[in-house]
Amino acid sequence: MGYSAPRPLPSSHDPENPAAPMSRTETPCPQPSRPRRIGLKDFTGRVLTLSDAPGAWERHGNGPDALLMGLGPGDPSALPFVQEPDPASGRAPTVHWVEEPVTLERLRSRGAGIVPEDWREASPDQVPELAARCRCFFHRQGLLLAPAFWTPLLGAALAAQLPRPTKGRVRPPAVLLPGNDAQLLHVELRLALQSLGLAPVTPAPDTSSKGDMQSLADAVEGHDPLLFLSVNFRGLDRDGRIFACLRALGVPVAIWFVDNPRLLLTSIPNPWWKEASLFVTDASFIRELTAAGARNVRQLPLAAAPHMIARGESLPHADPAAPPLFVGRSVFPDHDRFFAAAHVAENLMDTGMARARSIHPPDRGADFHWWRTVLRARPWPSQDVRNAGFAADACSRHRRAAWITAAAKAGCRIVGDMGWQREAPGIVLAPPVDYFGSLPDLYARASAVLNVTSLLLPHSLSQRHFDAWAAGGLCLTDATPGMGLFPRKLADPVTLDSPEAFADRMDDLRAHPARWEELRRAWRDLIVAGHTYGHRIRTVAETLGVQIPLDRRPHENFAADRADILPGGR
Repeated sequence: MGYSAPRPLPSSHDPENPAAPMSRTETPCPQPSRPRRIGLKDFTGRVLTLSDAPGAWERHGNGPDALLMGLGPGDPSALPFVQEPDPASGRAPTVHWVEEPVTLERLRSRGAGIVPEDWREASPDQVPELAARCRCFFHRQGLLLAPAFWTPLLGAALAAQLPRPTKGRVRPPAVLLPGNDAQLLHVELRLALQSLGLAPVTPAPDTSSKGDMQSLADAVEGHDPLLFLSVNFRGLDRDGRIFACLRALGVPVAIWFVDNPRLLLTSIPNPWWKEASLFVTDASFIRELTAAGARNVRQLPLAAAPHMIARGESLPHADPAAPPLFVGRSVFPDHDRFFAAAHVAENLMDTGMARARSIHPPDRGADFHWWRTVLRARPWPSQDVRNAGFAADACSRHRRAAWITAAAKAGCRIVGDMGWQREAPGIVLAPPVDYFGSLPDLYARASAVLNVTSLLLPHSLSQRHFDAWAAGGLCLTDATPGMGLFPRKLADPVTLDSPEAFADRMDDLRAHPARWEELRRAWRDLIVAGHTYGHRIRTVAETLGVQIPLDRRPHENFAADRADILPGGR
């Protein structure tokens, strides 16, 4: 027995279900013998069975000649697409080919990788020039066999096929910010970029494995890209094509992990991400990512949203007698789908739940790192780290329920979804509110706002840490190590060492309102002066050596831009 995410059960009557039992009257049909397959070790050491089906190659670009990038395990001359005549002239193409040297040696040792004498071998240095005038056919499995060779080479080929900028045309500088206003942090970053004098371009994120090269081509053609800024891999395909193309174009790529990096990486099969500039909201992941081979990792906390700052400009005097507030979801979006295959033994989960209840600092109980160790989760690219994430998330909900139950007894108003009723039976819930609508006013008018740190990001600061202060409110938080970002004289009074401490701190707030009002104002000044998304953009730009053309205060014009925020965007 154990804890598992909910999942659909297979049907024994489903003909599409390969696990369905065969009836007694059915007889399996004899299968024709299959040709011997060639298996080579991929970059992880696992044996990868190579495909020579035409669909194993992807096509990029047009031209009278052909460039075969990866020979495959069969007879390359038998591939139907390679020697198709040029539609314009009708002549047979000149075929160029390139293969990774070690792969070529291994193929030929197995009797494969033999090309016609009239085909022309190309060096990696020749690929960009050839790709600009050829139909390119890339063998997808090369990204697993030899990613260090093929990822930059494919990027160079894709970049060579993009339209060249018109000579003499001045292209305005811009940051490529994939996404739309309904997605995480997009509005905040878009407004921050505008406040710095940068009009962001937003190439639509592509969910296919090939990568959306057309939207990237459109963005690059009309602008001079200073930076590509991705939140949680948004706008980057899983195999690294767009990343490699951007590198070949000389565009720096920053990936900001605002959620758990190890869980996000379970969707990435190739090691291209190690070459990107990575930013994490939780500094406890820096060592692990570096040990896995990431070249450039640094902490970048969240920041105050511009509409929260705009609300806080009036700085209303909070009534100490008003009820305190907790606002939060019980689970993140697509939780059940993401953890569909996760499973943890019941006895281990019971141990984790007990730790979550009894050990109050988020980094010392049943957090993600503890679970990863207990479950002996293998390093990337293994998927079994999702078990650790599933367990840590369950313990996090259990822990939060204990905190909000204690807070509710002290008069705290709980705003959230019905999932909290399952975790904390008996609490009175107010319905969820709109992030861009009424939430800033709720923060400002509450006597205090409670934060309880997620065990998936146990050293982090949440959006609440910044927004509550920016809106003119007062944030009380558990003892996340992330509070080390702030001066102790401000952090210590608002940090709680246990759920029971919440009621004591509220009593002190009501007994000494002037002192807490002074603290509230000091916190807001600190946040606005150094912790807006404009400041975060500047940090990214400075880290990557990108010059921001205009020197403006990062939070300038946020109040004016508030009308540009889409209501109901979250």
